[in-house]
Amino acid sequence: MKRNLSLLAMVFFLWGNITAINSTIILFFYHYFQISWQQAMLITVLFYIAPFISCLPCSVLIAHWGYRRVLQFSLLLSTAGCLLLAAAISMNTFYGSLPGMFIVATGVAAMQVVANPYLSLLSPADRRVSNLSLASAVNSLGTTLAPVFLALLLKLYPADPYLHQEPVSGLWFMLALASIALLIGSIIIRLPDVPRPPLAALRFSSLRQQPQPLLSIAAIFIYVGVEVAIATSLVQYLTLSAGWSPETAMSLVSLYWGGALVGRLLFGLFASNAHNATVFRTATLLGVLLVALATGLNNAAGGWLLLLTGLGNSVMYPIIFGHTLSQYPQQANLLAAAMVMAGIGGAIIPWLQAVIIDYVSLHLSFLLPMALYALLAVWGRIAFAKEKNGVTPDRYPLP
Repeated sequence: MKRNLSLLAMVFFLWGNITAINSTIILFFYHYFQISWQQAMLITVLFYIAPFISCLPCSVLIAHWGYRRVLQFSLLLSTAGCLLLAAAISMNTFYGSLPGMFIVATGVAAMQVVANPYLSLLSPADRRVSNLSLASAVNSLGTTLAPVFLALLLKLYPADPYLHQEPVSGLWFMLALASIALLIGSIIIRLPDVPRPPLAALRFSSLRQQPQPLLSIAAIFIYVGVEVAIATSLVQYLTLSAGWSPETAMSLVSLYWGGALVGRLLFGLFASNAHNATVFRTATLLGVLLVALATGLNNAAGGWLLLLTGLGNSVMYPIIFGHTLSQYPQQANLLAAAMVMAGIGGAIIPWLQAVIIDYVSLHLSFLLPMALYALLAVWGRIAFAKEKNGVTPDRYPLP
């Protein structure tokens, strides 16, 4: 059992690396290909549009193929996309790299759709939220290390657009090797499968009849959007408002993701279902406070406060995802697909913040994530109020 959970945790680690690299590599594309900031943002937009397109088909595949085969297929997609990205960057074509990013994003989306319920269903019922939090901590380790590694790589081997020299294509080649290694590992250890979800669980109408899953899907949309919006705007805030160099700002983003690592690790070790509501409420209100202060300060101190929001973000994903999957285990594959699809918030909300940056100002743009943290607090109040009042999964059987 431990080696099975360890392999799945490494899948979380892989997509954590890829996601963090996607957030911080925008600056590389901006300078290396000498394009506009909005063109560079296409990388992030594609990364979050791909799940919106591919998650429901992935959920259908789980019902027909099972969790193990779909996990292996997702790793194969990641390998192909990383190799295509490496080739496109080495050939100095920005638009050629966009299909590679789309395939990588599709692979990562499939990993999330399958790995979250797969890990949950392989875990004992009383360990599902905490195991998901521990796996998310491993994911956060990847998101913490990736920006530091990327910044160090670009410092040691500076990209030169005129000489067509860059180290980033090699980085994507390494990620392709990691993806294929996990695929081979799943075959060698004979990763067990779990019962496939019933075909009735593929009907999205079964979710529309229940308000709580829809609210959870909306909560993931907001959470991912806020987390990515802060991550992608942090570099600009730290350089323009705090006065740090781009290299320093990129490396400091690792502290943002590092907060998620520490928080998820502690929550995974000490999580108690009885305290989930309190933890979630504290995290969301802390986000409101920190972003409000950073908006008002607009200086280096504000930059440190924005970095600190990563700590509060840490518990939001495992609580929203784990709580919802525990409430509706028979629909785990469809819910996982819908919640990963909701990750398109990671494209829409940062884009909205970019519009505010262009037409209003950088520091006032953070009023958007501040308001969205408040909406997440509302989700927590509704979700846990229903649980407290005795609403259980048994009251929502499949039609």
